[in-house]
Amino acid sequence: MSISVGTQNISPMQHSMLIRLEGGVSGPEIARMLDELITDDDIVEGHEDLHPKWLEAFSANRDYVEHLQRYRSRQYPGNIVDVFDNLKPVDPLIRQIDPMQEKIAFLLGAGASKPHPSNIPTVTELLPELLSRARRLEREPMTRLAKFCEDQRIDNIEDLLTAVQISEFCSRNPGVLNLVRFQLFRRVDAERERRSSGLERARTDTSSVAHLQDTLQMLFGLLSNLMLPADPNGGHHAIVKFIDSHAGTPVVTTNYDCCIDRALLNGNVPFSYTIEFANPQVLVHADEAGAPLIKLHGSLNWFYCETCQDVRLIEIESTIQAYRDRSGEYPIISVCNVCGGQKRGLLVPPHAMKFDSAPPLHPLIGNATRAFAGKSLIVVVGFSFSEADLYISRMVSKAMQESNDTRMLIIDPDSGVIEKVRRRFETQIPGFRGRDRILKISGDCATMLPQFLDGELCEKDE
Repeated sequence: MSISVGTQNISPMQHSMLIRLEGGVSGPEIARMLDELITDDDIVEGHEDLHPKWLEAFSANRDYVEHLQRYRSRQYPGNIVDVFDNLKPVDPLIRQIDPMQEKIAFLLGAGASKPHPSNIPTVTELLPELLSRARRLEREPMTRLAKFCEDQRIDNIEDLLTAVQISEFCSRNPGVLNLVRFQLFRRVDAERERRSSGLERARTDTSSVAHLQDTLQMLFGLLSNLMLPADPNGGHHAIVKFIDSHAGTPVVTTNYDCCIDRALLNGNVPFSYTIEFANPQVLVHADEAGAPLIKLHGSLNWFYCETCQDVRLIEIESTIQAYRDRSGEYPIISVCNVCGGQKRGLLVPPHAMKFDSAPPLHPLIGNATRAFAGKSLIVVVGFSFSEADLYISRMVSKAMQESNDTRMLIIDPDSGVIEKVRRRFETQIPGFRGRDRILKISGDCATMLPQFLDGELCEKDE
């Protein structure tokens, strides 16, 4: 779809519709005309302009059109709301916000590190590469898994790794496996139940489950290869510039990469990870009073020993340089120099049960909750609000419930994310008006975030 808004190329049919619009028509008639316009082949393919007055008509009747479309979708199949929302990349209320006067907290998701020169794929883009590598291992369970995911069109790494974790647990406990079957299907195969009596238990393909653990190591290797050498983009630099003039502004992120870390270090802006390390002196600009950088899912430069609970930092710039010039390796697994146990990257795999294997990260949940509290604006960049990260949605929801003055700005190329969050919060919070308190900027964050933070989108009084 490539709808172009303009006045140069208007067909006689659309012109006659505009005359009727200006003469005054009912809400249902406006909805019918909007639906007709966005399903017209010439307009959809960009051969004919869509007059800007239709955007005004939609804005004036938006709530009514959304109501009609929600309950009479067969009559209005063209998805009017999504189409017109996409035609306005910046909510009008954004023009009234001067970021220099706001008390801001940032929430960064994978989309914040996608633009050039970071070029890090989002979570939904990782699985095809992972499955390709799985095939190259030439291990039958992994090959079978890759084929199943492709046949079933499973393209979300969170779904895959959640299934891996559940499968591993069920393989160790047949009773739980039978309970899962019963909960899902309200029955357990009678013959299987009979054979599992006494010492014989329900059989599972434990070898496949064991090999599936390779998926995690493959994932971390792939993530490291993609993320370690990534450079900060314009969005990261804009955040650092803002923090430099607004000391203490918190950044909460689910990203493992060190783009925002490096931007802070390169900008000589003090910050704190808000987590205890055995060797905090590694960070030149570490400062407990600095801007909180709360990495909820861990970081490529954090390592953790499950045996002695030692958590350490590595110096990220020298590690990246050694990795780039091939003079050093990035250790996915290393030896703990305290107890001799295995030390691994402190990263939470992207699955639904995130915190059962990373106890040192638990305090960060409270730190993030406090970071959002009392802010006038929560700026969300490239965060999808997926079901696997529902706990983060609840943090933001709590902050917005505690203060009616708190608003959220979502910067994302997909305006569907904004509509999803608006509907969710309207359901959860009594009397919540998503249109007024959850604002959007649709577009590349490396371009749009600097414009917003520099005040270029604000219509300041002369």
